[in-house]
Amino acid sequence: MGNTHISSISSSSYELSSSQFDVLTKAKSLRRKTWQIHIEAREASEQSQYGYQHGSKSKADMLSIEKNYLYEQMQTENCLAAKLFFEHYNEGCLENVIDLYGLYVQEALKYLEKRLHDCRSKSMPRLTAITGKGNNSSQNIAKIKPAVENFALDIQLERDVYNGHIVLDLRTEDQTVVDVLFRENNYLTHFCFRVY
Repeated sequence: MGNTHISSISSSSYELSSSQFDVLTKAKSLRRKTWQIHIEAREASEQSQYGYQHGSKSKADMLSIEKNYLYEQMQTENCLAAKLFFEHYNEGCLENVIDLYGLYVQEALKYLEKRLHDCRSKSMPRLTAITGKGNNSSQNIAKIKPAVENFALDIQLERDVYNGHIVLDLRTEDQTVVDVLFRENNYLTHFCFRVY
């Protein structure tokens, strides 16, 4: 059932408009900028420690303040990049689908937790988390997918794990769902009816 639902999402053709391309370019640029800030903050930290160990306490204190400022700036820029990626990849998605592409693990879990809460408040039976396969991660090792699996395990959600996405079962024990597939204009639409 989960695969059919995903195929309806990914079967539509998708082309980037110039404004969408600009959003992705800005998000990627922010990620590169935060990496540079991270390097500068790490250097300031190392210099601060060296200064402190060699008797330059006032210089060490200044470098420590600079390091803290850089880490705050990095956090701010990363939050903006995450927001841009999330809004771009989730524009037009169904309410019970969340695309976590472009996010760091902790960002992905934050957005997932919020969407999970929203879906539960609307009594949706499932939430599909598009995690990707990890092809864009270092050494092609998935990071978001195992984190989502562990998150679901921690909060005791049943889940169906597929190649690139996970379907989380949000139903409680006293609920049964009848699935209906509807084909219109070469797209499959998935309806869930709750039976009590």
